[in-house]
Amino acid sequence: MAHTTFSTTLTLAAISLSLSTLAFTPAMTEVDGRSIPKIEWTTTLEKFQMNNDKFLGQRFTAMCPKTSQKTKVGDDKTAVYPRKHAICQAGLQSGVIDSKGGLVTVQLIPDGMSVVGKSDADVTDKIYREHVRGIKWDTKFTKTGFGYKQLIGQRFTFDCPAAPSKLHSRRVVGTDSYEFKSMICRAAVHAGKLTMDGGLVTVQMNPGTKKLVGSTRNGIETKNGNSGLSALTFVANPVNP
Repeated sequence: MAHTTFSTTLTLAAISLSLSTLAFTPAMTEVDGRSIPKIEWTTTLEKFQMNNDKFLGQRFTAMCPKTSQKTKVGDDKTAVYPRKHAICQAGLQSGVIDSKGGLVTVQLIPDGMSVVGKSDADVTDKIYREHVRGIKWDTKFTKTGFGYKQLIGQRFTFDCPAAPSKLHSRRVVGTDSYEFKSMICRAAVHAGKLTMDGGLVTVQMNPGTKKLVGSTRNGIETKNGNSGLSALTFVANPVNP
């Protein structure tokens, strides 16, 4: 009987931990119209479930607070840290921020976590195509495994192949701002960020909006509808091709 109780307790604890992780909603701040999470000096990528290999090549941007730490500010902006390393600590040690805090952007790479700059504007020559995930023309954002609500405000880059010779019509919702479950490559063409020749596209995950308006652009027709849990917009690619 004691053994059964112990096992039940462990199971309930695991369920509770899982629900707690799913319920996590970070505090946010607005930076140039973009929602950015505010994190602590001990926060790691694991807090946002971004320490998984499926996020290789993707980046994470957050706002670090002030600190009274006496850690010496470094100047090695190409340093690589373990994935479990605190994000703000890595930013401080690499010289991207100082004790006043600020924005830090890191990229998940095979060997760990690389500090790439303060924001996407700083990372043009730091993220390379070999780390970018390839997708298909019918791949929906919801099928990438990146759609966690904790990642509102984050940007993800994908590599679309050349369009099939017979590209069948598919439902896409929105104009400029698109449905959460949109097919990424198709929506990117409609947004003017991609041609039928394929290439890199960067999508930003935003808070959801109630209504989206359809239109016809660049040979792609979209419909009216709702965004879903969040909305998607396409931004410039901070990637060296």
